[in-house]
Amino acid sequence: MIPRTTALALTVIALISALVAFNAAAQVDPGMKILIQVDSQVGVLWVPERLPEACEYQEHWYLFPEYRYPGDEHAIDTVIRPEPDLGFDNLEEFLAVMESEYPDGRHITTIAIEHREDCP
Repeated sequence: MIPRTTALALTVIALISALVAFNAAAQVDPGMKILIQVDSQVGVLWVPERLPEACEYQEHWYLFPEYRYPGDEHAIDTVIRPEPDLGFDNLEEFLAVMESEYPDGRHITTIAIEHREDCP
């Protein structure tokens, strides 16, 4: 028989492993994020809600003119900070707000594809 403390420790380890495996299934969680470089907001990232088992999803990046792409010529730290108080119901609403508030910005859509056994 396994001692109670060992069984509890194994249960905690199994739960943590399951949570890590579940969270590792997606690159970016749904919702709004703020992009920050050199202490300034340089863009917004919106990821629509999706089913946890989804194999493919879209990320919508709206970059302000001040956004700098990291590269070999200039290293720059970019912070992606969750913004739970801000959200949109659909892409049209997101773009309407972004384009009215930041007319010089640019919209970039990325498609993330999961590579798991249950994905085609």
